Amino acid sequence: MGTEINNQRPIVLLPGKYSAYDVERLKKQKIWREVDIYKNQLQELLEIRYPSNNASERDKKNLGMNGVLSPIDAWVYYPWSGILLHCVGPNELFELRTNRNKNLITSEEQTKLHNTVIGVAGMSVGAGIAIGAVYSGIAKNLKLADFDELETANLNRVRESLPNIGLAKVDLASQSIWELDPFSQIQTFPKGLNKDNIDEFFNDPSLSIIIDEIDDFKMKVLLRIKAKQNKLPLLMFTSLGDNILVDIERYDLSPQPEIFNGAIGNVADNILKNEYISPEDIKRYAVQIVGVKYIPTRALETLIHIGKTLVGRPQLYSTIAVDSGLAAYLIRQILLGSDIKSDRYFIKFSELFKFDSNEFGGNGKRGVILKKLMEKS
Repeated sequence: MGTEINNQRPIVLLPGKYSAYDVERLKKQKIWREVDIYKNQLQELLEIRYPSNNASERDKKNLGMNGVLSPIDAWVYYPWSGILLHCVGPNELFELRTNRNKNLITSEEQTKLHNTVIGVAGMSVGAGIAIGAVYSGIAKNLKLADFDELETANLNRVRESLPNIGLAKVDLASQSIWELDPFSQIQTFPKGLNKDNIDEFFNDPSLSIIIDEIDDFKMKVLLRIKAKQNKLPLLMFTSLGDNILVDIERYDLSPQPEIFNGAIGNVADNILKNEYISPEDIKRYAVQIVGVKYIPTRALETLIHIGKTLVGRPQLYSTIAVDSGLAAYLIRQILLGSDIKSDRYFIKFSELFKFDSNEFGGNGKRGVILKKLMEKS
């Protein structure tokens, strides 16, 4: 075991690949708390493998219940928290974590989902989606991209904590995943995506599916161009007040859709050609990409105030939380071969629960707001 510690990544001693000396060296790190869940997990394994009767002494011995040194235990040191964890190895952990998915998801399907690579760009909404996928047993390999740091104002929708303010969002998302599954393979892009690293994001290992949750409009276009070239599905979730717009772009199917499902015409070309994108351009592009008919009046009006009385686009936890679960569902369906079509799917909560809402009301007011937004400075 090397002595160099990366404070953003766990140190993992895999079953059968370490000695007692390696464990003792690991215990000399700066440890705040040692957590041993190994025996508890062995008992859980016995219960899920033999649910209808008591396990025999032979089975217990094979699982190390009698103190026999077992090749299935691992040690994990989390440098960001100082926790040293003794647990089962990757295969047994996966078996435990996905047991309650059976048989809603078959063993064959679960294995297929696990052996995929998800690329998530943007670690606000995207962090919840990435973590939700791992909770579902999807993707043992992930690529996460974001250049931003956590701010207190993010805590209205990002499931993080005050002690982590000022830390990189991509590191915080990675740490949450590793605390759930320390054997996950995560590649981070802490400077976000750009023209120099986008090919690396798509390759080695190659992505299975892409989640776009970034604000950079040029990169939104480039992600779709690359997805089209690599024949990969792409999902985007846009939270609009009490509504969610889901963009599904199946570049993995033939015929391939136009980027953004053709909803914005030549706007994509204009975005790429525009060397400098001003704050006014950003607002205008946001309306064009999302589509006016999907934006509630209050949300539309907030765009005018961004940079004046508002620092950023308002979003609500209620829709962000739904994004995560919905994404896990759609990712699973697409990776397992569903023929879900490329399209824009609008989920309006008030219609779902059958009550009157005037959130899209005020046609005259909407026209005035839209005129201001579409004016070029």
